Amino acid sequence: MIIDKKQLTEAIKKWESLFEHYSLPAWDSLPEVDLYMDQVISILNKKLEPMSLSSEKITVTPTMVNNYVKLKIIPAPVKKKYSRIHLAYLLVVCTLKQTLSISTIQKIFPLDLTEEEVFATYSSFVKNQLKASGYVREQIMEVANPIINADDSDDPYHPENFLMQLSISANIFKALTEKITDFEKI
Repeated sequence: MIIDKKQLTEAIKKWESLFEHYSLPAWDSLPEVDLYMDQVISILNKKLEPMSLSSEKITVTPTMVNNYVKLKIIPAPVKKKYSRIHLAYLLVVCTLKQTLSISTIQKIFPLDLTEEEVFATYSSFVKNQLKASGYVREQIMEVANPIINADDSDDPYHPENFLMQLSISANIFKALTEKITDFEKI
């Protein structure tokens, strides 16, 4: 695969500016009133949109939400209304399902939590998502800057190497998460 260095530089800068301040909403920012499905879908798609940088846009649909309820991934709505607890579950599930299996997500955010535990788990997730975003942004820029600033004849700094490092890192993080959640020996 041949990657144009200029396009890579533009993509990295766009990604960096987008994620510089991106965070999931805090618990207190989630609506206190119960919502209908169409309102939930609108909020989820708006909050998750920055995670969609490729042509494969993250889109949450009513069918997905219904399936999560049927599969006992999120609590069932009460009289067809969804609370902030439902939104918290859906934001976590929809964020993590891009890389992790549903069974791994259920170990991280199990269904049988009390409201206080959902609050604590979600709040921790939001805080750690922001912290991880900063860490990943720093690491990506550390790898990207030598490539962006390299002389084209500098073989180890070809843009293709950047994509390989990103892909390999994603696999390592996913494998480690699954091993830890399965309590396997590392």
